[in-house]
Amino acid sequence: MKMKKILMTCLSLGLLMNTMGQSASDLIENGSFEDVTGKIKKGGSIDLTAGWISPTKTAADLYSSINKDKLGVPKNMNGNEDAEEGSAYVGFNAFSYGDKEPRSYVSTKLKLPMRKGQKYCVKFYVSLAESSKYGANNIAANFSKKQYNISEDKSIIGPSHVMHVENPIFNAMFGWEEICGTYIADGGEKFLTIGNFKSNGDTKSERMKKPSEFTGPQTIRAYYFLDNVSVELIDEESDCKCKTDTKEKTSLVYAVSAVNPEGMTEMQIVKYTTVYFGYNSASLGLNAKEHLENILNVMKSKTDMKMKLIVHMDEDEATDEKATGIDVKRAEAITSYLSKNGIATERLTIEQKGAEMPANDSGSEIGKAKNRRVTFEITK
Repeated sequence: MKMKKILMTCLSLGLLMNTMGQSASDLIENGSFEDVTGKIKKGGSIDLTAGWISPTKTAADLYSSINKDKLGVPKNMNGNEDAEEGSAYVGFNAFSYGDKEPRSYVSTKLKLPMRKGQKYCVKFYVSLAESSKYGANNIAANFSKKQYNISEDKSIIGPSHVMHVENPIFNAMFGWEEICGTYIADGGEKFLTIGNFKSNGDTKSERMKKPSEFTGPQTIRAYYFLDNVSVELIDEESDCKCKTDTKEKTSLVYAVSAVNPEGMTEMQIVKYTTVYFGYNSASLGLNAKEHLENILNVMKSKTDMKMKLIVHMDEDEATDEKATGIDVKRAEAITSYLSKNGIATERLTIEQKGAEMPANDSGSEIGKAKNRRVTFEITK
């Protein structure tokens, strides 16, 4: 009887540990590309990060904060982006105009083969590089039993097993956009590959404007940074928590570095200063205060200067009753901050623009975040 109780206890403990291990198991090794061997000396060095390769002739690029040059993080030859997780990421080409530049892909072997009928939550994050002249859709995850191994510059045309639910054109050059979904395994899949698995004819694209802060050349492609890849075994599809909730998405606050005022006129400093906000929010974050520091310095150096605060909303806020008056609240928050730092409120005026003058009309969450802003104009 005693042995039976011990056996039952061991079996129960084993089942519990197995369940816990399954629910927390990530099949991806080095999903944030942190495990880097050696110095990254050239493009196409994805093989320097443990467990990852490119399965076609044109290899993906590896970027890391250990590099301070063209392959660094956050600043590199293709843009300026902090890692979504850790201090490294990779870059791949998902599309090029007229197929003039070969695509690249990112691939890894799973820790364990997938089991037939089991559900897996797949997540990864992309950010369009500033060097891209185009944005594109169709970025996806593909699972296979055998590793793709193509020695030529050919696109891989195959199943797109996990895509963004709306499959939008990914055109955000700031921040990271999540691609997330549930995959039900056929059984025996051992490899994950990420990229564009559809033809150019089946891919939608959008021509992008070159960001003013990016000084490098743009190329006729849609080139993306990729980070934080995970594939986790789940019990139910509802266990795969994807960022599809409006509140979660619209909490984004767009942020760019405040301009370096050295060598700039007061008018230039004011022109290139913008304060951004979250959805239906008037909170001033650290980035906002960095920008306002430039406004403070300009107004303190010119004691007779007057300033107009031009306040904008995004299109959703403009039709949301709960967001009524948020533009004025944002202006008031800035006025209060400047006042507390020695600027008389009589020197400040407010002009409301609502959603009439969007800075970005893409309709994406990043685009909307760019529209929730306050800009400045010298009036005297």
